[in-house]
Amino acid sequence: MKAKNCCKTMEMELTGWKAIVYDITRKMEKLPGGEKEKILPHISDLHILVEEMDERIDQIRANCKPETGMEDIISERKAFDAAISTLRVTTQEAMEGLAAGDFGG
Repeated sequence: MKAKNCCKTMEMELTGWKAIVYDITRKMEKLPGGEKEKILPHISDLHILVEEMDERIDQIRANCKPETGMEDIISERKAFDAAISTLRVTTQEAMEGLAAGDFGG
């Protein structure tokens, strides 16, 4: 896979995850006071996470040029993989704070 394709894939995956996290955050913010209070730390964490994803997306866009080689993005790819694994755990914890009927269609 060319570096440009890898970068585009990372950008698209981060954008998709950002949309999921944003949706979870919105649903959490709509919870009644007592329920919302229990998961307030998760809401703050998710806002920080969205900001970090925005920064990572901007980094990918700025640093991935047609002439970029795979060896040039190895550290970015490792950071991306680590961030995605953390993201999956964070979103799972956040979703556990929502009742089953509060998320989805």
